[in-house]
Amino acid sequence: MITLQIVTSKNCFAIFDLKADEKHVAANQRSMAEAYAYYAEHGFGPIAYGIYNDEMPVGFIMAVISGPQLGDEDLSDGKPYYYLWRMMIDNDHQSKGYGRAALHLLLQEIKKFPQGKADKMFTSVVPGNTAATRLYESFGFEKTGEVLDGEEVMELVL
Repeated sequence: MITLQIVTSKNCFAIFDLKADEKHVAANQRSMAEAYAYYAEHGFGPIAYGIYNDEMPVGFIMAVISGPQLGDEDLSDGKPYYYLWRMMIDNDHQSKGYGRAALHLLLQEIKKFPQGKADKMFTSVVPGNTAATRLYESFGFEKTGEVLDGEEVMELVL
């Protein structure tokens, strides 16, 4: 059974050990460092989850509520939005439906974010990462035509 578990000091090293193609997704250590830096700057930060198949970590997913009011990109006409900052499935666990299950669970979890609610979610995809693009499109994400840090921005209306 696929579950999301918040990354803590007790499970972070198992999450750090997961590996995926770094030309498509940043290493989990970098993601956690970015989350910490964001937290230090804003007083809150992305919520990072380990993706687990039963008790085995198989991936990582991280999201935040964001928007121009926080000094972030204005992707939603001045309104707050959720941003799927990172998602990865370990090389040894890809093509098993874990990413789909994790994204489904994350879309339920964001409703509980303490920083507020939003009616859109954005993410970005490295050009050429067709597997990620297809996954996001299957949930209703659409490319916006915008590019952020060299990645194609995708939007989901919730």
